[in-house]
Amino acid sequence: MMFVIKKKIQKKLKEFKLNYSSVRFYNGQQPVVYVNLKHRTKVRTYLNLFFRIRNVYDEPIVLKFSVLRMLFLAKWFKELDYLYFEKPFSKLEKLKTFSHSKKDDFVVNFGYKKVYTTDDYQENVLPYIMHPINYLQPEVQVLPKNIGIIMSGNFDKKIYDTKTIEDNFGLLNRWRIYQEVLKHDKLKLVSGDEVIKNLNSGIFNENLILMKWQSGAIPADKWRTYLSSAHFILCAPGMTMPMCHNLLEAMSVGVIPILNYSNWLNPSLKNDVNCLVYQEISDILPIIDKALSLPLEVKTEMANNALKYYKEYYENYSFNVNSELVVLNENINDLK
Repeated sequence: MMFVIKKKIQKKLKEFKLNYSSVRFYNGQQPVVYVNLKHRTKVRTYLNLFFRIRNVYDEPIVLKFSVLRMLFLAKWFKELDYLYFEKPFSKLEKLKTFSHSKKDDFVVNFGYKKVYTTDDYQENVLPYIMHPINYLQPEVQVLPKNIGIIMSGNFDKKIYDTKTIEDNFGLLNRWRIYQEVLKHDKLKLVSGDEVIKNLNSGIFNENLILMKWQSGAIPADKWRTYLSSAHFILCAPGMTMPMCHNLLEAMSVGVIPILNYSNWLNPSLKNDVNCLVYQEISDILPIIDKALSLPLEVKTEMANNALKYYKEYYENYSFNVNSELVVLNENINDLK
């Protein structure tokens, strides 16, 4: 764990040095959307709010200033031209305020447990987001299906062979899932370049392909385009929580998830309707066999269901009622 923390700190310091000159303070007169959240709020949590807010409001988004926020968010001031810090001693006209205070418009809390402990849809829960790059580029091209199952990500033993997921959520961790997947006789270990080069050759149609980031992944800005050519994506939990952005990226382009955390979506995904669900280690090889053997018409129907689900529950969020707002924050104390 210390290895991971050290690596993250080094990355953030490097980001800050490259981007601190982009940090802005708001000097305008127009109303703003004001955000003031706890310091334990993760960068991805902020981005979830920024992208969702911007999809509804055209006003500038102004953050309460702190040195820590500046350190962690400097990169995004360069990417998002509508983002500002509050200027000290200034008076803002706040159109809407997102904070933890009960007197504000949207009262943010991180109680995501209310989602994963029930299958039913929960009101006032902000939908989680894809990788941020997907909100900074045009619509992706959706390709014909040429891959049976795709699995992609970081499978570093130091990061993913821990008790965090098992002890806190009762789920198999990514490392154990990865080790089991390696046993399947239809597995092909490939790089991103190999996928792009051989996509239309037919060699992936009846197979599970696995891309390790360490071996060379498809560039993030092209990922969803090539991902769309798969019938299924095999998902495994993240480091500190089950939910991972590649699940949403897949569903957004009509790829059916195979996963062990269907209850982490709001509402829960439904086995054999818009996903395939595994639970135990002994389920993994059989569910790969099942996915590869399903008739085309069944896969097509499930893919349509997955895309429909994404569009209905995760594509947009309206903020149309001032209320409690539950936001997924990747902090283990907020998730339990």
